[in-house]
Amino acid sequence: MFKKTFLTAIVASTLMLSACQSTKPVTSAPAVVPTWTKSASADDGLFNPQLSDRTANLIFVRPQMNNLPDPNTSTNIILNDRFLVSLQDNHYSQAIVCAGDVALSAVATSLKINQPSQTAQINIAPGQTQVFAVITDSKGTPVFAELSEQDMAHALNGTFRQSHQISRFYVNENDCPPPVQEPVVAVPVPVPVPKPVTPPPAPAPEPEAEYYVETRPNLRLNILFDFDKSNIKPQYQGEITKAAEFLAQYPDAQAIIEGHTDSRGAENYNQKLSERRADAVKRALIAKHGINPNRISSQGFGESRPVATNDTDEGRQQNRRVILVIPNGQ
Repeated sequence: MFKKTFLTAIVASTLMLSACQSTKPVTSAPAVVPTWTKSASADDGLFNPQLSDRTANLIFVRPQMNNLPDPNTSTNIILNDRFLVSLQDNHYSQAIVCAGDVALSAVATSLKINQPSQTAQINIAPGQTQVFAVITDSKGTPVFAELSEQDMAHALNGTFRQSHQISRFYVNENDCPPPVQEPVVAVPVPVPVPKPVTPPPAPAPEPEAEYYVETRPNLRLNILFDFDKSNIKPQYQGEITKAAEFLAQYPDAQAIIEGHTDSRGAENYNQKLSERRADAVKRALIAKHGINPNRISSQGFGESRPVATNDTDEGRQQNRRVILVIPNGQ
């Protein structure tokens, strides 16, 4: 918008003097545009014309002034270098224009010049009504001032439409440029960054069971004892014979007969049970195969030296064993 130069004092004096004119105007309430001779009323389109998104409504009003050398002097209004209207004192004019940037000019006929004395570039909002007051100073120079909604009702009250002229300004809205669309700025939507998920630590591997491994010369006797028993059944006497033959391979060596159990039962009980089973094999070797008692001894280890898991029947059976060991490997 161009610089507002309209003075409140001029408008006030104009409004006070408007009641003293010889021509009787059509009066109205302050906020309502009256009906003028040979003009449309506000209800007929002064403030509510049919506008599109390419056009705007402009109203120019020249209030009553008593300090002019010649009150009948006109002010020519020029829009985009085209004559719009020649306004006299106490008159207004209306025009539908293309919205956007326009060149607004004015020249007083009393100056006897063709060049406008004031030119301004203004921006007209589409679909809106804007009212400009045209004031002529003591030198005859026209000055524009855009009016607020409150001031325009007072400025237009009592004025007449300048209807005796034919405007050269006509607008076909199809010739008006389309409204400039404001570029849509894409607002980036913040994408939440997921927090890194730390996988739970892998479970610690189960420690491998430590089973006893006999590295000394030994012979496992496949004697199956009944549960909670230490006597050797007849069908296992062949295992006793195998033990005697094994000892014959080490005629000068000492031998140990070891008894072992699985983990079922109390630990103390299993210890004693393993001792009884080892002693039963020792007695059978001495009694049936003539092994010197001084060469062999018996020892029980209970459940302390498993060679397999105690969680299965097969594993427990391997742990229930009697072994003949040559301790010095001779």
